[in-house]
Amino acid sequence: MVENPLSTILGFIGSFYGLVLPLMTIFFLAVLFLASMSVPGAKPRHVGEAIYCYLMHAVSVLLMTIGALPTVFSVFAGIAFTGRTYIALLLVFACGGLLFLVQDQAVRGLDSASKSVTEAIYMTAIKIIGNLIALLSGLSIFLSIVLASFQPGWWVTPFVLLLYGMLLSWCTKGNQDWELMKALQVSGAPARSSTPRPKAKKRTTKKKRK
Repeated sequence: MVENPLSTILGFIGSFYGLVLPLMTIFFLAVLFLASMSVPGAKPRHVGEAIYCYLMHAVSVLLMTIGALPTVFSVFAGIAFTGRTYIALLLVFACGGLLFLVQDQAVRGLDSASKSVTEAIYMTAIKIIGNLIALLSGLSIFLSIVLASFQPGWWVTPFVLLLYGMLLSWCTKGNQDWELMKALQVSGAPARSSTPRPKAKKRTTKKKRK
């Protein structure tokens, strides 16, 4: 039984999760919102929807990772889970996939100017995470071969993580031309005047009579 609940709530852990973490979240969202509004043509409501959609997009990727990686580990390591464990992993992966499809469809309905900054940050973060995972996993395999530290199943974890990092990098490889670049190119292009320019009069040369 807790004698003084205020000591727990107002302690370091309670203050961090109850005050500091929400303030940091609000600060991050505010900075992202201001950066998105700096793009010409961005709409505040659509910017908020884009931030929400990409955050839920990240949650869906996390859920699919949680549901897929243990299954792949069990296949390569030769470890069999119980039937209920596989069903639970399948449900987690299915929830992540459904959330991914819903948010992806919602993102497609937003204009490019409002979602450009959020999309660029999201895709860059996924690409960095994928490249780091692939690099560290490949380095782990290489060092294990060099040091000849072979144990039963030593290759399973780094090999699966290497495949996962390469998959993340491959998924972001096709988005080189982000919407931010398109929006900046459109805003930087000189505006053409709608009024037609007057045509130059043709000079007629009179023939001199002899």
